[in-house]
Amino acid sequence: MSKFASTPIPALTTAADSASLTLCSEADAPWSAADYQATHIARANYVDGIAPVERHQLPGYNSALMTLLVGVFLIIALNLRHYTTFLKTFTHNLFSVRRRANMFDDNQTTNEARVLISLLILLCLSEGILLYTAISREGFSINSFTGVGIFTAVAAAYYLFQTVAYSTVGYVFTTPRRAITWMKGFNASQALLGITLTLPAVAALFNPGLADELLGVAAVLYLIARLIFISKGFRIFYNNSLALIYFILYLCSLEIIPLIIIYKASVFAASLL
Repeated sequence: MSKFASTPIPALTTAADSASLTLCSEADAPWSAADYQATHIARANYVDGIAPVERHQLPGYNSALMTLLVGVFLIIALNLRHYTTFLKTFTHNLFSVRRRANMFDDNQTTNEARVLISLLILLCLSEGILLYTAISREGFSINSFTGVGIFTAVAAAYYLFQTVAYSTVGYVFTTPRRAITWMKGFNASQALLGITLTLPAVAALFNPGLADELLGVAAVLYLIARLIFISKGFRIFYNNSLALIYFILYLCSLEIIPLIIIYKASVFAASLL
């Protein structure tokens, strides 16, 4: 018998392949082109390998989004030397309802305003990133830069709405001095929220697998900031039992319902993209 006699292929493939593939003996080899075309030559699975799958790009690797984020950090860094002045009044604005001993401390300086604006920009961007993360969990596939840009604009619009609404409530239900104190507390709470939301927002860009945990942390931080602001408002507005009814109406109309509307509107906007 020839040394090229048919023998099973070694177990380099599956059992089905080993059963169907054999080495051709010299006598079984096709002698003509027609015989060659009629001969079935099987192909082992390992020759082709595994079909490649496109890798999902993390939002943090989007160049345009990273440029936007670095730009915001640069704005904050440029105002860093003014933060000592800002922090002197920050705690008082956040918690206290009394006037400061120095009458000039009640007036916000240009440097403090610049610091506050930079922190509010950071807040809107962080909220936009977290809102994009939450919407992405609903099954929507949106470009990260486009989505974050749109939801950052939504967060900025929500901040402007709150500013107008709280100014109106303060003008109607209390004195101008107390209304200013309340608005300073609102801006201080938003600045605090902008600082604390930065870490979970950036983490969500580079580790979407922890989206649920990061969104939970962000929700807790948001709740803490709102409770600080609401408690200050309660001390400003509460003076009789009727004021308590108005305060409950305020909570429903300005603290709960707008959040639901914002989220529903964001989901609707995502469905159009």
